[in-house]
Amino acid sequence: MTRFLGYVVAGLANGTIYALVALGVVVIYRISRVVNLAHGAMGVFATFCFYYVFIGDWGLPVALAFVLTLVVGAGLGVGVERAFVGPVRSRGTLHTLVMTVGVLLLLTEATVQFWGPNTPPIPSIFPDNAIKFGGTGVTAHQLATAASVVLLTAGLFYLLNRTRYGTAIEAIAEDPGAARIVGLPVRNIVTVTWAIGGASAALAGMLYIHLNTLDQISLTFVLIYSLVAAVLGGFNSLPIAVLGSLGVGVTFSLAQGYVKTPGFAEFVVFLALLAALLVQQRTQQTSLETVAEF
Repeated sequence: MTRFLGYVVAGLANGTIYALVALGVVVIYRISRVVNLAHGAMGVFATFCFYYVFIGDWGLPVALAFVLTLVVGAGLGVGVERAFVGPVRSRGTLHTLVMTVGVLLLLTEATVQFWGPNTPPIPSIFPDNAIKFGGTGVTAHQLATAASVVLLTAGLFYLLNRTRYGTAIEAIAEDPGAARIVGLPVRNIVTVTWAIGGASAALAGMLYIHLNTLDQISLTFVLIYSLVAAVLGGFNSLPIAVLGSLGVGVTFSLAQGYVKTPGFAEFVVFLALLAALLVQQRTQQTSLETVAEF
């Protein structure tokens, strides 16, 4: 039982990181209608700035470096949208998706060129104190990560579903031209949304570092796991994305803990992604058939 509980706690800890990534992916999807495959690379680049530049080169306090890293993440989000995604968005989803792959490769290579291929021992931004219960323990870092997920989910849910800003995002995503005609500040809203997504990527990177080893592509693999949760929510529901992320984290941890075959846990996650896609497609077909009957 103690072993099982330990796997569940570890899975929930990783699930909170998946949730942070999934939240950023969903936010960006709501405005652009495309999955930002460069999301993980943005988080890694910002986190390396946190460690190498703000703390290593500038010697800043951790709290100040943390805030500046969020700013870097927001700036990356805006820069990616302005320089890469925005110019090709009118050509369709496929062009935009391919562009995010290009940004992924660009940021990954830039991280290697600036700071080398080594994996740095980045310290936690929170204390290492642990609270023991049921034969296992939860660290302050894990609790802070969970609190960040709860606060970010609540804030984004209210922003996107209970305010005029959220309504404007949906209008822009459906028809940017019509949104401009009715007077919506399309450029400003798109910029703010991508900034939020970029900042969430940076937050995920900084909170990931003490749970796992951070290398140039680690968050890209996290993005794949997060896509399972995002698909479950149709890239639209923040609560479902969070719950799905926690479920994926626990499933991965249990599969990895009880089955020692290399790659089995990853295989389970990919099966979950495939199943989620099939379920979503079936749901959409059912909805279309229902509408057609009327």
